[in-house]
Formats: sequence, structure tokens, C-alpha cells
Amino acid sequence: MGEGRIKEEVVLKGEAITLSFGGITALWGVSFIVKRGEIFSIIGPNGAGKSSLYNVINGFYRPQKGQIIFKDREITRLKPYEIARIGIARSFQNIELFKHMSVLENLMLGRHIHIRYGLLKSLF
Repeated sequence: MGEGRIKEEVVLKGEAITLSFGGITALWGVSFIVKRGEIFSIIGPNGAGKSSLYNVINGFYRPQKGQIIFKDREITRLKPYEIARIGIARSFQNIELFKHMSVLENLMLGRHIHIRYGLLKSLF
């Protein structure tokens, strides 16, 4: 590696992902690489498989073939809550805000997965 070159760390990688529902193939051999600091986007028309790919990455769907790797760890078979704990989450297009709460409070709702105590401990 030459001087002044920054190592391009691969943070998230999908390799040859195939996902089918019955006789319908939603994803066929999809591969991608996301590097640290990169802005990465998935675009396409309705029915192209964008949501299916997000659901594979988040563990909601299990692909028939391929794998997802996050920071050199294969996560394809992890449960959604395990994937969320290591730092992968998704947002949805239909935003639901609590109008009686501030912007900060609405944003903090997404941090609940990292709380390590229960209701009783938080009260006392």
C-alpha cells in the first residue's frame, strides 16, 4: 500500500444472494460491497427486490443461497435481534412520530435495543 492511500475497509458485503418465494425469485445472485465512509444506495422499480434485500440483511428473510458479512463476521443465519445488537438496523418509509415527544425523544426510541436493564430497575 502506497503512502497517502487509505485502507478501504469493507463494512458490509453480500455475496451471491438468492431468495425465492415459492416459484418467484426475488433476488438472484445479488452481490454488493459497502466500504467504510461510503454512501451506498439500493434503487429500482417496485417489485425489483429492494425490500427483500433489506430483509435478508436484517435477518427477517433467510436466503436460499449466498451470505451477508458484516465487519468480517458472517451474519446470514443470525436472528434479527442479534443483527440489531451488532449495529445493523433499518428504517421504514412510513415514519410514525409521537407528536407529544421532542425530536430527540423520537430518535432515542430506536436505542431501546441497547438498554441493559428492565422496567423495575429503571424505576428504583
